[in-house]
This record gives sequence, C-alpha cells and structure tokens, in this order.
Amino acid sequence: MKWVAPVLCLASTIQTAGQTPTTYTDHPNGDTLLLPTEESKLPTKLPDVVIESWHYDPVQKTLTLHLVNHSHKIVTAFNISMAEKYADGSTNPWYAEGIPHNLQDSQKMEDELSLLIQSKEQGQRGHGIAVTGPIVNIVGAPGGVFAAGATRDYVMRGEEKEVADIEAVVDVVAYADGTADVQNDRAFRNLMAERKGPLLAMQKINQVIKGVLADPMVSSPIAEVLRALKPLADADQTKNRPPEDPEFFEAMTLRNDVKNLEMVQQQKIRNEREWLALYVEEQEKRIALMKPHCELVPTR
Repeated sequence: MKWVAPVLCLASTIQTAGQTPTTYTDHPNGDTLLLPTEESKLPTKLPDVVIESWHYDPVQKTLTLHLVNHSHKIVTAFNISMAEKYADGSTNPWYAEGIPHNLQDSQKMEDELSLLIQSKEQGQRGHGIAVTGPIVNIVGAPGGVFAAGATRDYVMRGEEKEVADIEAVVDVVAYADGTADVQNDRAFRNLMAERKGPLLAMQKINQVIKGVLADPMVSSPIAEVLRALKPLADADQTKNRPPEDPEFFEAMTLRNDVKNLEMVQQQKIRNEREWLALYVEEQEKRIALMKPHCELVPTR
C-alpha cells in the first residue's frame, strides 16, 4: 500500500512520460477548485513513498506507476487514490464538467504483509534469508517486500482507453516497524480489517482444534473440528458487512480453512492428532508474527 505524486494537480509533481511536469490547483477553466472539500484536500505532508513517474503502454493496455520508497523503513502495504483522464476526454471515475471530485472515489490497495511473514517464517526454520536486517528478496516468494530506498513499478492492467493524464496520491503507507502514514481513514480501516479478519479466524480455529485434542474420546479429530467450524463459517454468509469490518474477512478465512481441512480429511492422514497439533503450532507462530501488523499506530 504507497504514495503517488499527481500529475493533474498536486503540490509535488511527477515527470510524465514524454512530458514536462505540471502543477496546478484550479480546474482548467480557472475558477473551480479541483479539490474543494475538507475530505478531498491533499494532505499537507505526503508519505515518504512517492510516485515519480507514470507510463501508459497502448499495446499491453497497462498503466505503470513508478514508486520510490524514500523512507528508512520496509513498506508492507500502501494505498493509492487516483483519477485518470483519457485521450477521448472521459475520466475514471466519471465526473461531469465543473463538478468537483474526490480522489478517494477510486483506490488501489496493495498489502504485501504475507511476503514479510513468509520471510520471517523461513528464518525461524533456519533456512531462507535471515530475519534480522533489511529484507530485500524472499526465497521462493513471487517477489520482494518494498525495502527502504527501493523502487517499485505498480502495474495496472486492462486499461482499454489511452491514458492522457493522471491525478494520484499515495495516502496510506504501512511499515514493518508497526507504524503507518495515514491520510485516508477509510482505506486504513479497510487495511486493518483485511489483516485482523484472518488473524481472528486463525485464533478461532486454534481454539476449536485445541478443544478437540483435549478430548481423548474423539476418534476422528479432523471430522470433529470440521463439525465445530462449519457453523461458524456459515453463520456470517447472510450478513451484509462493510469492507472495513474485520468479521467480513474472518468469515471468508473460516470458509477457506474449512475447505482446506476437508481436503486434508480426504487424504486420510494416519495420525490426525499429531497433524492437528503441528498445525496449531505453526498457526500460533504465524499469529505472533502477524499480530503487531494488525495493531498499527497511525501518524498524520
């Protein structure tokens, strides 16, 4: 999740491909502010992750934002609020001429916490990269975390129309040290919900498994765990929860874990109790690694 320096209207500018940087605060007609409301004003202090340039590829139909982490911290997540103007004059999101808009109407969230967690788990097992020091590349992972001083090309695909200009800002950045730059409360709440939900699900699953393992009379432990988990996983399906509610993601994680346990059950593991005990042990380690990142301290 990161910061974007807008091309259309920002206090700081980005070099556009084949263009000179531009800055302005007024609507092109000269009498209407682009960001007139308190909610949509640009923050007075942008995060240390910035968009330095952008490029549209008409062949690949992609828009690429070139991000730079100027902080001294590892970035685990960032949110980009942006608006695009196309060559045909239309915009995304769509705005009528003269009607002020809010960048936060269109957002892109990127959470790379799983990469950091995976690297630490590998370090705990004695292979992969060390846990101490800056983590740049992760063995076996699809990519690396956004290290201090590093650059990142954030690619958005499916851009069917030619992009003529963009206005964008990185308004939430989460760091590996448990802090976060926050200028977009809604996006920050969404990020916290996406992280807390799976954590709550893992804690609930472990509680159920421990209860089953504590009963020596249970002959089919996995079946008993599933019997207890399925009602919990299904109970939330009829509820309409907003994306900033952790329980939305908790229920989603519970349903996925039920499916995974059902597949394990089909494999007819010889010693189910031993397998479940090891599963809980690994889950407890992951919970300990995740928890600090679910309790971020926002700065503004």
